[in-house]
Amino acid sequence: MLPYPGWGEETVRFPAHYFEEGRLPGVCAVTGTPATTSVRRRFSTTPAWVGCLILVNFLLFLVALVATNHSATGDLPVCTAVAKRVRRQHQDVVSLTSVGVIALVAIIPAAIILSSARYGWVGVVALAAMGVVALAGAAVADRREAATLGIQGRVVTDGFGDRWIQLRGVHPAFSRAVVSSLGR
Repeated sequence: MLPYPGWGEETVRFPAHYFEEGRLPGVCAVTGTPATTSVRRRFSTTPAWVGCLILVNFLLFLVALVATNHSATGDLPVCTAVAKRVRRQHQDVVSLTSVGVIALVAIIPAAIILSSARYGWVGVVALAAMGVVALAGAAVADRREAATLGIQGRVVTDGFGDRWIQLRGVHPAFSRAVVSSLGR
């Protein structure tokens, strides 16, 4: 029996505090095998209308973003092979982001030092390009990390103010184990 009409077995919904407290069943969310470890995930949802506010006022956009964002952070049970792939790709994201930020911060002293040189601007432009390319690479690596799991999550709030997490793309065995642990 499916937990909600119209949902497939690859979709599951559970209280956010289950996720935050680590109370999910010991089944890998990706493969359906017994979970041997977990990966830290943060699921977040902001209403779509908030994006329109950037056209009106950036400060209003930021305030609405903070005020309407629902998020939950916890450990998602997975098998060791999946966890290794996710952690390796996460390390790539951190490394590329670090290189990009360092390169972009180094532009200021490089511009001061190289300002008197005839072709000093070439070094500054090269440093800026390296920073931008590294940050773009970090964004691509971040997408690859998310694709490794293949799970999309969002946090929703019901009419009583309770937060729930909806996951799509989970293994059917994980979905059944969650539903069983909730007693449905």
